Amino acid sequence: MTFRSRSSRAIARGWLFALPLVAALEGESAAASKDECLEAHGRAQDLREKGQLARAKQMFMTCAQSSCPALVQGDCARNSDELSHLLPSVTFTARDATANDLPNTTVYVDDVLVTTRLDDGRSYELDPGKHTLRYVHEGKETTLKVVLNQGEKGRVLIATFVGTPSPLEPEISGPVVSSPKRPSFPLVVAGLGGAAAIAGGLLLGIGLAGVPDRCSISTRECAGPPNDPALEDARSSVSLANAGTAIAVGGAVMLAGGLLWYFLQPPSDTRTGRLPLGSGPLISF
Repeated sequence: MTFRSRSSRAIARGWLFALPLVAALEGESAAASKDECLEAHGRAQDLREKGQLARAKQMFMTCAQSSCPALVQGDCARNSDELSHLLPSVTFTARDATANDLPNTTVYVDDVLVTTRLDDGRSYELDPGKHTLRYVHEGKETTLKVVLNQGEKGRVLIATFVGTPSPLEPEISGPVVSSPKRPSFPLVVAGLGGAAAIAGGLLLGIGLAGVPDRCSISTRECAGPPNDPALEDARSSVSLANAGTAIAVGGAVMLAGGLLWYFLQPPSDTRTGRLPLGSGPLISF
């Protein structure tokens, strides 16, 4: 029998018509094998039209076996190879908050169990389109929603479990370790003193700058009649300068006193953390 180029469905129908003759010549067992091949060929085409490329590839691989009729076998092998290029491939990875791998994690894709371990480095072929991935690790779940494109290869889908202790880190326990610290209030006093010293210096400068030129600060005298307005300006400026001097001196005293207070006081114990058991000397309270 001679076949011309036609669609895959036409090929399947042609073999269905030729099947009785082949069965008569080769026996009932051979006819059953060809039935399975033709059924797989038809189902694979239906699955491909529905967009279920992963299942379609499996069916095409079934009818691409050497026991199938040569024409069906060749068509199935060609379609299987074509779908291998179209199917996206992914790798699943689960990690904790410090980026350590969590190999004992179970993965579900669209509520279908795919794997219970992630330490074999395998990649998986999934249909193009939207998928919901659910990672389960020690009773905790993380969900990812992804969109896979045709021909996308080697995509790594990572789920992060926040708050999960790293399998490489020792469990933290044991008594509290103290870290001596000085109270910070004296530094507040020193800071206020420094601010006062700066403000006093500014007032002193403004006051001295306001003294008229014909008045002398050292002699406290002004050239001019007793009722000269410059005399009153000089008095006001000198008063401002005196106030600035007092404030600056007081601020400097507060600054020095606060610093001396901070460094001379004994440190007090403040709890800051814990040591792993057996990792160092323990302090009991």
